[in-house]
Amino acid sequence: MNIKATVLVLLTAAVVAGAGCNAGSDDNPIRVPDEPEIAGCTDIASREFSRSANEDDGSCTYDEDRALVMSSFGVSVEPAIREVRVLMQVQNEVGRGVGGLPVEDFVVAENGRKIGVESNATISAETIPFEIPTVLLLDLSSSVEDLVPQIKEATTALIDNKTDNQQIAIYVFDKETRLIQDFTDDAATLVAAVDAIPESELFDSTNLYGAIIDVADTWQDEVSMERIINGSLVIFTDGFHNADPNLKIQDAVNAMLGADGELKKIYVAALDGPDLDRGPLQQLSFGTMGFFEASDITALQQIFLDIQSEITDLSNSFYLLTYTSPITNPEANSESLEVAILGNSNTSDS
Repeated sequence: MNIKATVLVLLTAAVVAGAGCNAGSDDNPIRVPDEPEIAGCTDIASREFSRSANEDDGSCTYDEDRALVMSSFGVSVEPAIREVRVLMQVQNEVGRGVGGLPVEDFVVAENGRKIGVESNATISAETIPFEIPTVLLLDLSSSVEDLVPQIKEATTALIDNKTDNQQIAIYVFDKETRLIQDFTDDAATLVAAVDAIPESELFDSTNLYGAIIDVADTWQDEVSMERIINGSLVIFTDGFHNADPNLKIQDAVNAMLGADGELKKIYVAALDGPDLDRGPLQQLSFGTMGFFEASDITALQQIFLDIQSEITDLSNSFYLLTYTSPITNPEANSESLEVAILGNSNTSDS
């Protein structure tokens, strides 16, 4: 048997009675959950909708926690043992990782025929080497001079909640970017580096864009059957770029583009104040919806914990589906492979 799995169609397999919500086509599956773009309901049998309603009352109510988007990162086949492996990621509508789905939640079909229990399907990504490089980039310009102890405390809280396979590097910036601690997974080493950050004699220049450019190449994301590298940049700032006038926000964005042309994951913890320039920071973090604003310094620690929680969720959202194909034809074939999640409210082909 030699399967050539060339098509991975990510559909919903939910069988629901009632109505669905027709939001039309959308090239970007990420939507704001508290402002769903829903425009009326249609017959669910038509499949011309992007969400399936769970209340047939005209309200188009749907389960936001179950509106999931799957992405495929490859299919591999071992013909001799008829083993098929599919590497996927599952996220919710706002791009947050969804982990913990059991194998029973996934439905697999080859050429339109559902794979049964005899396929011995399993779901796990633990066999793939996994790295979570995380860069902490902290604004230590003079405007935060009285707040450095709280910034260090919030940073330590994030470190205390890191995952085992998460490597953290710490940089600070004002007019220049300085490496405080290179990538390590040793929490004690990271905390000691944070403790050593100076708390006085800070400069009044903020080279935000330059600092982002300086750290942009410290990692490259990779998702394959052989290795997963799932990195993030976490920025803290209370101000705006006021150093090199030749640098623009687009320069920072371009620097953060990965080898695949996609923007690397960026989270921003912004401290409200008269100098805060929200627009560029929101532009930087658009891909993750990761702009968090603290009304005062006491809220920074919780924001750092929330960001770390999102990083952890994304790391847990990769699934390696493995099953035994019923196809025994020894000739090379091009087979259609469909993977679905039961009860998925997102019924678009994404």
